[in-house]
Amino acid sequence: MDSDDPGAPDESRDSNEGLEPDKSQPLDAALADAAREAVQSPDVLEAIDHAARRQDLGAGVLAGLTGRPTSAATRAVDAALADAARSAVLSPDVSETLRLAARRGVARANPTDPALLFALERSRAPEIDAPEDEPKSPEAPHDRTIASVGSFSPDFEGPGSFFAAYELVINSFAELTNSVQALAAARRELTFVWRGQQNAEWGLHSSLYRKLMTHYGLTVAPTSPGEPAVQRFPDEADMLAAELAILDKAVEWRMSDTSALELFARLQHQGGPSRLLDVTRNPLIAAWFAVEAGTADDSDARLFALATGPVLESRDRPTDPPVISEVLAGSRYPFWAYNSPEDRVSAAWGTGSRRRIWIPPAYDARIAAQNAAFLLEGVPMLTKKTMRLFLNPNGRQFSPVDVAASMSVYARPVHPHSRPRPIKANLAPIFSFRIAASAKEEIREMLERTYGFSSSLIYPDIQGMSNRLQTRSDWIGERT
Repeated sequence: MDSDDPGAPDESRDSNEGLEPDKSQPLDAALADAAREAVQSPDVLEAIDHAARRQDLGAGVLAGLTGRPTSAATRAVDAALADAARSAVLSPDVSETLRLAARRGVARANPTDPALLFALERSRAPEIDAPEDEPKSPEAPHDRTIASVGSFSPDFEGPGSFFAAYELVINSFAELTNSVQALAAARRELTFVWRGQQNAEWGLHSSLYRKLMTHYGLTVAPTSPGEPAVQRFPDEADMLAAELAILDKAVEWRMSDTSALELFARLQHQGGPSRLLDVTRNPLIAAWFAVEAGTADDSDARLFALATGPVLESRDRPTDPPVISEVLAGSRYPFWAYNSPEDRVSAAWGTGSRRRIWIPPAYDARIAAQNAAFLLEGVPMLTKKTMRLFLNPNGRQFSPVDVAASMSVYARPVHPHSRPRPIKANLAPIFSFRIAASAKEEIREMLERTYGFSSSLIYPDIQGMSNRLQTRSDWIGERT
């Protein structure tokens, strides 16, 4: 788990030779689409017409309008169609279409493992009744999706200002423990995972999202007059394309036999980019990450409590965390490669109504020590209705760019002292605690002295020891 916040198949062949029949279906579909477009293009119609003329036949005969086509006409048409299909299949655009169809189709459209099919079906979102006072809209959620493109709103100063209207300030260890206990006691119908960040101004972003923001030259706060007037933040297509590229690279490192989730988790632990968001099921461990000694000691920290599901009408229906099954976790390809916005809505992927939690096996000693888990979620599908939930301290609505600069997963900010009510959007709430910089040392000391949290406990490996010796000097004695 990070303490700070700053196997693809062999694709050298363009055909579906050697694939199992059901896995070749996405390739067949892509080829059929390419051939259909080629046949209907003006160039191909012209080629057919010329072929017919060379056989001294009229276009009407070929169309079956004046009689039955002769064998010579049939051969001419077949030759023209074959040439057109060959040219289309060998074109760069269609080759890329086939490559993506193979990966996405094999991964999602036609899984051969019955267990994978069953797990995928169970991963779809359950039906949740909306409050009676909120009328249903005839539009589907994906029809009202708002892209995270534009400029920051005048009141936006950075991710810290986004959460400021909903945060509870913590000034001591006693306030921390009392506030965490009060939240858990008052929200018994919710299940939480926790995340600590050393700087309260950092956004709630995955490392892959941050990597894409850096690559695209995006900023998360208004800067100097040289700041671009319009920014376009990463969307789900950008994230998925980057993940598929990582799986391609895994082949070069001979890791193509590792499941997608495990590969991304291992990269995450080594500081590499992934969609996974580090969380823990222990709030005190998350608080330790927030106050851990480091370069951000002079900055306020932040502790997040993320509910794993939305607030429901009936408190008799607890929101159990949707833990990712072993079957889905073992998939070699991203099972979240949904082909359309409709599929994303059906699976509650990026809608904020369902947080998928993966509890990985203890292949790394840190996982068990940190009671670690990963939050897996799609890029938020922002809509006009959900945007009305994101208000700044002055009561004005944030912009889509403000939201994207603040978080890469859907979160409905709620003050820890407020009681969230069920809403039609079914967004799972998130509660935020700002830990004052002046309280960090006391909280860190109490966690270490009273509860035994230390670098050796949280990072029980040679890398953890190396980092501790490198970043701190309190282990060096006085000179004699």
